[in-house]
Amino acid sequence: MIISKSNEIFKDFKDFIKNTNKDLSYTVSDDLTVLQIALDYNLEIPLLLYTTELINKDETKELLDKLINHAKESYEISESTYKAIQLKENHCGIIAKIKINEISKTEFLKNDFVIVLDHLELPGNVGTILRTLESINASVILVDSITKINNPKLTASARGCNLIVPSLQMTYNEAQDYLLNNGYDIYLGEPKLGLDYKSYDYTGKIAIVVGNERFGINQAWYDNKNIKVYIPMEGRQNSINVSVAACVLAYEAYMKRR
Repeated sequence: MIISKSNEIFKDFKDFIKNTNKDLSYTVSDDLTVLQIALDYNLEIPLLLYTTELINKDETKELLDKLINHAKESYEISESTYKAIQLKENHCGIIAKIKINEISKTEFLKNDFVIVLDHLELPGNVGTILRTLESINASVILVDSITKINNPKLTASARGCNLIVPSLQMTYNEAQDYLLNNGYDIYLGEPKLGLDYKSYDYTGKIAIVVGNERFGINQAWYDNKNIKVYIPMEGRQNSINVSVAACVLAYEAYMKRR
């Protein structure tokens, strides 16, 4: 079935793209890698839109056939209609609403290697971190996050890893209580206190906290039991990008835990 810009289904989808905060359980993507992840992990796709005018490669056509069979609803649209909702220039001519794999707080406890992102703002930073966490089988807690886990820009940056990396979204108070009550050692990644990041063995149940791009970690984290860890630096800068810092700490912990 072909639908136009005036169709209510299209209008609702376009509105969701602009207001993804309406439902944090779903994201949207027109990236082939993300769409393939959705299929590989059997994630719910309630709506799929596509334009055959922009699909030329055989592998893309094969993927589209699989997506149409998998999606709850799928509709063809014209190239001009597609361009009204495309998310990036190098899109694949297919765009979908995808359900993020949800996990309960009880299920999350199976994860003993956690990175805590405290009040992060930029989708690119969160996405980069999630790509790293997927590669080392770690999970994430987003604390008072400004950028949400379903943000389409984050989905693009994460290459779909936000769909599958075990994640929870909490306030600071909820996260602090959750981690302490469930036996996690909390490592605070910060500029200079504690020991350098190669000094610890990172065994057991651990949560490594990294903070906001401008203001760092919420100072309240320091009021409870914690372990401080820093990344040695030379030169004039007093900090490095939070995604770089998080990935350095996460990979060091991963290698030690191996």
